[in-house]
Amino acid sequence: MDRKQFLRQSLLAGVGCCCGATLGLAQALRDPEHGPPSLAADLTWRIREGAKSPAWKKVEKAESWIKSMVDNLDEQLDDETRRKIMNACGRACYIDAYGIGDDRKPSPEQAQAALDRLAKSGIDVRRDGDTITVLYKWGIKQNPYGLSMREGYCMCPIAESGLPGLSGTFCECSGGYVKEGLERATGMKVVAVEVLESLLRGGKDCRFKLVLAASSAPPFIADGARQPRTGGIGGPR
Repeated sequence: MDRKQFLRQSLLAGVGCCCGATLGLAQALRDPEHGPPSLAADLTWRIREGAKSPAWKKVEKAESWIKSMVDNLDEQLDDETRRKIMNACGRACYIDAYGIGDDRKPSPEQAQAALDRLAKSGIDVRRDGDTITVLYKWGIKQNPYGLSMREGYCMCPIAESGLPGLSGTFCECSGGYVKEGLERATGMKVVAVEVLESLLRGGKDCRFKLVLAASSAPPFIADGARQPRTGGIGGPR
């Protein structure tokens, strides 16, 4: 057999095998009773899912994008605008965790009880005229994996991994998170929120100063005794 004839017969045999396999797979896809349907389903799944990025790659990309976004906020916006944007992100995070708040506001008694609980848990709550100042902190709260804030655990799942180079501006998001929780608990408007300290900024804890407009709030009796904090607004995200 010369070379041309050999190549011709080999090519025809290969085409025949490929056509047969293709027809067999097509038949299996059309008729579940013909051949093993699990093979066709498995191949279909592999073709469809194989084109998607793995979960770790998506997380890696999301972290990189978040860092770039915060860097751009720092470069292009003033402090107050950055704070407002990140506070709004924190509010959205709280809503994602706990749902949209009830339209019904707490009664004066419920608002007072919420402030009392904060004070008794070691949170500094002060009334000064028409405002109430809350110096909120995570304190020694435990996370689900056993580490405490004092051991370097951040309550934000994005920052807890120690994303290299992430700007401290990102912590303004947590300010909005705590703000939303305090407004829901008391029914009062938080007119100012400030991040006093955070792990991402090199601190030992995450502490926030929140000022509430208390003109319609119940009279605040007295600061609670300073005790180790065991609870708080919202909790881990």
